[in-house]
Amino acid sequence: MTTENGYFLNEQRSSFLSNNNQNQQLILRNKLVNDKISKSVNEGGIFNWFYHHEDNKENILKNNYEFNKKIINNNIMKRKVFDKDCNNQPLITTTSQIDENNNSNKLNNKYDEINKNIKENKELIIKENKERNLRFKRDIKNRLLFILPSTYAKRYFPASFYKFLCYISYLFWFIVGVFVLRKTQTATTTMIYVKNHAASISLNSIEQSTEFASLLRQIDKDSKPPSILMLNQYALNITFNFLCNTAIFPGVHERFIFVTLDEKSHKVLKQYWPNIRQFYWPTPSLYKQFSFAEGPYQLIYILRANLALALIKKGKSFWMQQQDTFWRKNLFDIGLEQKSGFDLLFDQIGYEKNSKRAEWINGANFYVRANKFTQEFFEAIATKLSHWYTPDMGIMIHQCHTWKTPHCEYIPHLIANSWEWMYTKQKNPPYIMQLDCETDGRSKLQQLARFGFYFTESDARTCNKESVYKAQQAMEKGEVDVGKGPVRLSWGRFQFKIYWWLVDYILCAPGIGPFLKPYLPMVGYILMFTMA
Repeated sequence: MTTENGYFLNEQRSSFLSNNNQNQQLILRNKLVNDKISKSVNEGGIFNWFYHHEDNKENILKNNYEFNKKIINNNIMKRKVFDKDCNNQPLITTTSQIDENNNSNKLNNKYDEINKNIKENKELIIKENKERNLRFKRDIKNRLLFILPSTYAKRYFPASFYKFLCYISYLFWFIVGVFVLRKTQTATTTMIYVKNHAASISLNSIEQSTEFASLLRQIDKDSKPPSILMLNQYALNITFNFLCNTAIFPGVHERFIFVTLDEKSHKVLKQYWPNIRQFYWPTPSLYKQFSFAEGPYQLIYILRANLALALIKKGKSFWMQQQDTFWRKNLFDIGLEQKSGFDLLFDQIGYEKNSKRAEWINGANFYVRANKFTQEFFEAIATKLSHWYTPDMGIMIHQCHTWKTPHCEYIPHLIANSWEWMYTKQKNPPYIMQLDCETDGRSKLQQLARFGFYFTESDARTCNKESVYKAQQAMEKGEVDVGKGPVRLSWGRFQFKIYWWLVDYILCAPGIGPFLKPYLPMVGYILMFTMA
């Protein structure tokens, strides 16, 4: 029994020695962990450690807790095993039990102390991380200040001059704000006007009218596609100017069909040009004079889109043209509509093929081939114009660049160009040149006269053929007089110059420029002041 008891006592002593070794290992391990954390804090690397290794920190704390708990439980279980003999009787005396309890209390106290240190370290980490975030925000703010021009102006200019610059800046943004409010009011007024008068120019009203049935009978007699032009009484003068220009080309007037929108334009055109065909569509909402980007301006392009859609649904291909275009040569002689490989053929802005705005639709002269793809194209245009404050050419550009069908082609600049050609070296004069970009419709003819494109007598009805030939020669010789400096630049063209300059710089931006090309024209109304 003594031997056995001695054996168990030796096992007990071994157990205590083993427990003491494990306790020392536990204390040493936790000390190393705490020293590592403290060292990270002292060296200032705790920010990156906590910020980038948040999950690792939580795992370390959790593992420490589990390891400490496991060691304590193992020690308790070993004491329970070696404190009993083979008959399952306790061998530990009261003194031994007290020693065991003391050792257990010491371990628990050490465990509590370790957890307390870990908790304090965790709080320190959180505090330091908050301070790091605050410093990061302050650094960002300071760096942004170095980007602002006001920082350098304040540093390098006298206080009085810096104050003057501040006042100029305040004035500039005040003016911008006024323009934004004005543009918002114009857009709201325009769309309200469109909503109130949309019924008079709807697709359904056109298709069910006797006038449209008569128009279809006229077109059925033609061997070539007609050219559709819009006309109200306030565009009579520029229309007569256009007819005097094109009268020198045989067979051109026979293809024109004017959509007359009021009684006066209908009667006057019939009186002076009885052979010109008309589609009489009286529209009271378009009787008044209007300017660029106003309600009637938006409405007339909805009417044009709906009329185009009605013709397409009947299988009629056609040209859609405008009177503010000078014809140096007969466009119809080229036979553009006979070429294959396209569904829509558009004129384009930019004065050459390398222009950043090449393949942006001008919308003054284009040909439509009737098929299901062009029907969908104009259905979308009519719908968007009824709900969006945007130019119709902006929608056309977007759809041509982003839709797979229809297939859009572009008339070369050598055939159809815009007024920008006049401000170049005037080489390679085009067949036709569109002379728009006047935001005020009242001054359009006066602006054309300044450049030598006025082809009627003083009565604004009788043609002056000599002036037509002079304009042709001026273009062919590159001698169109546009004046020097901004004096001869009208307000409308000045706005478009600024707009094109801004757009060209945006389109030059790597990556973002090509991405924005289909979308920028849709915000043309917003970017322009349009102060008539």
